[in-house]
Amino acid sequence: AALAFRCGTRLVNIGDLKAQVLGKCGPPDQVDFWEEERIERVFGFSYSDDGYCLGTRVPTAAAVRVPREEWTYNSGPTQFIRILKFENNRLVGIETGGYGY
Repeated sequence: AALAFRCGTRLVNIGDLKAQVLGKCGPPDQVDFWEEERIERVFGFSYSDDGYCLGTRVPTAAAVRVPREEWTYNSGPTQFIRILKFENNRLVGIETGGYGY
């Protein structure tokens, strides 16, 4: 996986927002969208039986739905396909595929 991807003279980096990538690269050739459900650790406060906050943070597990997208850029047979992966509207991964078509 790469940490950056060049669109013409502009550089797209991990952490960029979808709107930034769209402004730098234009619309992708293909978009795939789905949601993943993950179990994440969240921290809440513990309470006594009479409702007073004890002030300690207690870890619990919670199901969280995460929107995911993959944008594919195909620049033709002399360039590699680039697959940009987004979670919650932020670029989290860049992969290089085979030659385009």
